[in-house]
Amino acid sequence: MRKELHASSEMKGRLIPFVQDGDYFYKKAMRAYQQRNLDKARQHLERAVKLVPEEVDYICQLAAVLSELGEYEASNEWLKFVLDDLDPEYYDCYFFLANNFAHMGLFKQTEEHARIYLKHEPEGEFMEDAEELVDLILFEQSEHLPQEIGEEEQLIQEHEAARKAIEAGHFLEAIELLERMTEVYSEFWPAYNNLALAYFYSEQYEEAVEVLDDVLTKNEGNLNAVCNLTLFYDFLGQHVKRDVMLERLKNVYPIHPDHSYKLGSTFGFLGEHELAFHWLRKVESTRHVWDVPFYHWLAVSAYQLNRPDLAKRYWKKVQTVDAKNEMAEHYLAELEAGTLHKNQVSYRSQMPQEVEESDGKHDYHARMTHLMLLYTRRDPEGASILQTYCKRKDEPLLVKELSAYIAVTLADEPVQIIDDEGSYTVRTQTDFPEYVRSGMRVIAELEQADISDSELHELIAMIWLPCYVKLSNSSEAFQNVKATAASMFYMWHKVKQTNITQTEVANAFGVSGSTVYAYRKKLTRLLETNDL
Repeated sequence: MRKELHASSEMKGRLIPFVQDGDYFYKKAMRAYQQRNLDKARQHLERAVKLVPEEVDYICQLAAVLSELGEYEASNEWLKFVLDDLDPEYYDCYFFLANNFAHMGLFKQTEEHARIYLKHEPEGEFMEDAEELVDLILFEQSEHLPQEIGEEEQLIQEHEAARKAIEAGHFLEAIELLERMTEVYSEFWPAYNNLALAYFYSEQYEEAVEVLDDVLTKNEGNLNAVCNLTLFYDFLGQHVKRDVMLERLKNVYPIHPDHSYKLGSTFGFLGEHELAFHWLRKVESTRHVWDVPFYHWLAVSAYQLNRPDLAKRYWKKVQTVDAKNEMAEHYLAELEAGTLHKNQVSYRSQMPQEVEESDGKHDYHARMTHLMLLYTRRDPEGASILQTYCKRKDEPLLVKELSAYIAVTLADEPVQIIDDEGSYTVRTQTDFPEYVRSGMRVIAELEQADISDSELHELIAMIWLPCYVKLSNSSEAFQNVKATAASMFYMWHKVKQTNITQTEVANAFGVSGSTVYAYRKKLTRLLETNDL
């Protein structure tokens, strides 16, 4: 005992280093795993992988834990990362992939990966398990499975078709395909993420957010869902929710290049240029083949960080990938002339709006729909983004007026509008033209109708907004607000092919059937006229 005390005395005052290296967290993870605390094991393994990203054993153990947690897609991504980037001869990964595919019901991939494992490891540790998987697949094929495999292949084809439909702007077609997929494969997360995008691009914002909320409830670590939801909140002006998600993203440290790619682009669109550059630059040296958006995002983030020479290099790489790329040519010309300003440089991998006029109509319509979404939600938090619209010189006056009206209504504060002729301040609703005030009174009537919020937003985008834009061109007002609202409500139901009569609509809005008929004819003629 005295000897121990003496030794302790000698140690007194000395600093004992406590090293939290990868091995330390790996051992903690294994203890948690043995105690069946899988969430804790996952956390420690993620720390270990972050510290030693090239350690295959750490990654495979993380993949195993993710698999036990039911996160098969995430597990597979790590296993593919090992095979693609670290050790293509680590054949155990093929068995682990086969096992995950079996749990996902993807039997064709199960058999394929199990056979690859058996080919390279005929006497391997998992040989018997792999053979059992293959035997099970063969038995099921002979007894039950031909139809299921056909359905699986059809699912893959439909997912690709849905993705192409989104790219082509056929959002309703994509939604139909993706909704069917999510019903068949409840854990096929890429379909959910694409479904959310299709909803969002078709301006069904609430549905888009609901899909991603559902994904993150069931699959908390789904990075694509976190990134997309953060961008949705930013677009919708819900800045408190956006900032919460943004802080969550700042604590993510991906190892897989695809995750770094997604994270970097998301930070870019959120204006976090330093983080965007960090994560995009981190994956530049991998052997993946990068595309035009990747190099453009790197160029933009570099330029925003006051590194024009580096931005120039990346825009030239855009031209290497696409020799006829007009966007890169435009930015390089402005850069050489010394006329490229930061506020002109966008992460959008297309021509800037002042150059690409054909894209303006879509942006214009989407922005107006966004404004009405902020209004119907009565969200004071959106006032800041509305103030921004009012001060943009290149924003159409129609957008500025509507933004200012909503901002005054939500925040009850003066709003400054800047246009080509100078600036002026609006303080109350009476400061606005009559077509703005009457248009918003129509919205107030529609809000009283017996429809859901998402249906109201659809009606606004489909019927009210085109009529409002037409009237604004002639500075005319909606004469009879109740009759106009009733007519729009009836027209929307006819487009939806709903079984409702004109008399029923008239009674609901407190006007006569003949008045609804007259105003419906008037609105139809208005929509058929050419823009002034």
